[in-house]
Amino acid sequence: MKAVRYHETGEADVLRWEEAPAPKVGPNDVLIKVEAGGVNYADVMRRSGRYHFKTEFPALLGTEAAGTV
Repeated sequence: MKAVRYHETGEADVLRWEEAPAPKVGPNDVLIKVEAGGVNYADVMRRSGRYHFKTEFPALLGTEAAGTV
């Protein structure tokens, strides 16, 4: 699958459109074919290194999505 990911914190130039492994779907999960994604304040704070939780790399950008289950 394709995803916008980053491997370090920084400005927007750390973002990369790249191949990423497909997510593992558990018994209580759903898989969504994303048709639109959003970037919110928390995404920007994580990318810039100013979020209050530690970010594990590579990190995916976008915690808001719409699509087909």
